[in-house]
Amino acid sequence: MCELQFWATSMNKSIDWYFDFISPFAYFQHRHLINEHPDIEIRYYPILLGALFVQNQHKGPAEIPAKRIMTYRYCIWYAKQHQIPFRFPDVHPYHPVSVLRMSLAAGVNAETVSKIFEYIWVDGKSPNQAEHLGELASSLGLDGYESAIAEPEIKDRLRQNTERAIELGIFGVPTSSIGNQLFWGHDQTPLILEYLDNPRLFEDEEYRGIDNIRDGLRK
Repeated sequence: MCELQFWATSMNKSIDWYFDFISPFAYFQHRHLINEHPDIEIRYYPILLGALFVQNQHKGPAEIPAKRIMTYRYCIWYAKQHQIPFRFPDVHPYHPVSVLRMSLAAGVNAETVSKIFEYIWVDGKSPNQAEHLGELASSLGLDGYESAIAEPEIKDRLRQNTERAIELGIFGVPTSSIGNQLFWGHDQTPLILEYLDNPRLFEDEEYRGIDNIRDGLRK
């Protein structure tokens, strides 16, 4: 289970936030939420995105050559448009398990998560390399990180977070869980904000009707 790390000024607005540092869109959304909406309480759940892909039997965007380039190009454009500090890491995609465990070992709070995101997506350093992991651990004040991230408790927490995400039906990151509603992707941030202000939003007939739309590709 994840520990509550970021306390907002208003306890009436909160989200369970499922993320993997490998996603630039998770970086974008996190930066926006903590900078522009400090009234929202964030409960952090680092998860292994690759496990969601395996569970749902589909490829990540970086595994499809044309989609990889289009996604990277869009991220660069989006960052420029919104004046967000951004640089692709020297290796991407990379194996994120170690840095996910590091976030848990260091205390998965707003400050720690921001530092890791910035190391990867502002400094442009992949945590795939041992020297980068060591440098990042030092910046987090995490001495002896190799043993820390190998602790059974840390491994279990990452596994449990990921299993929890799968049970909820989460298939990608970032995903916000609010009550029994899921919101996937950075582009749904405005919808998250509106739903937090109006939890009865989806009770409107137009929203309820989508449950009855027939899938024409399945019998």
